[in-house]
Amino acid sequence: MIQTNRHGNQLTLTWSPTDILAGTIIFQSNTATPTSSKKQLLVVDQETKLVLVTDDTPVFFIIQHPDGTHTVIGERTIPLEGCFNFRDLGGYVNTAGKTVKWGKLYRSSLLTNITEKDKDTLEKLGVSWICDLRSTSEIAAKPTPAIAHIKNRHIPIGTAKNESTESQKIDIPDDHRVYEPLMGESYRVFAQSKDGFREIFTDIIEKEEVPFLFHCTAGKDRTGVLGALLLKLLDVPENTILADYELTNQYADNILGEMQGLVNAFSNSEKKIDVENFRPMAEARPAYLKIAFDEMQKEYGSVDAYLEKGIGITPSEKAKFQTMMLEG
Repeated sequence: MIQTNRHGNQLTLTWSPTDILAGTIIFQSNTATPTSSKKQLLVVDQETKLVLVTDDTPVFFIIQHPDGTHTVIGERTIPLEGCFNFRDLGGYVNTAGKTVKWGKLYRSSLLTNITEKDKDTLEKLGVSWICDLRSTSEIAAKPTPAIAHIKNRHIPIGTAKNESTESQKIDIPDDHRVYEPLMGESYRVFAQSKDGFREIFTDIIEKEEVPFLFHCTAGKDRTGVLGALLLKLLDVPENTILADYELTNQYADNILGEMQGLVNAFSNSEKKIDVENFRPMAEARPAYLKIAFDEMQKEYGSVDAYLEKGIGITPSEKAKFQTMMLEG
């Protein structure tokens, strides 16, 4: 298995002798395109099993095999200063043995606090547009800053596009037991956002607007459902999709921090609410995503049928998307 592992600005690529043969040349690049400008790191010999680079920006390893073919390896989690849960959906293997290309599909939490260095990173990654899945009121409270050369579009999932921008105070229960069922209901609602999903897929497939980045507030729920549908359209197995969804759990404390801010902004109670009560909402539990899948299956028979008949993705559009996003 070929793997990357980052600690601060130290990034290690490791492999087994069966994955990378002697004579293979490994390059470092800031894009996922094998023909792009790249720096040669080493020629692999029988003893070499790792390479270490020092770089605090995203790195792609271009692996040139002895037969002249290339493999691209990216980082699953990408370091940004003002945004957590920024991930690349590349590298997953589908049911036909093809691999999702690195550097095409990115997901994250909200971008309100990104730094100038983060903006530069997004430009270097080639992000063509950002899809904001949040509600109008969420965006009004925490807007995304403008980033040169990158379009920012608002396509809400789970709420109306013309929702009021006025922040309204609401009753927020101080009881953790109410939130798990509430999460289940939210995922049922997400599954009904077919028009929003259709709009997103149209921009990706028909306009071929990639690489692209999509996000909500935590990069967990709305982002998780869209990420799952993108991978499903690429025929990635469900167990892999669920495992990717669960990667968000490493940021549960960050998400709780965001929730504390939302409670402060929208609660009409003067009583301080223990943020730990929201733990069920901060975790990416597979049962939540399965509720969305169940809702799709209940109406259409399968998630694949939901994509075709519910969202309206034709077989030719699916084939085009797979050609764009898969290799191997």
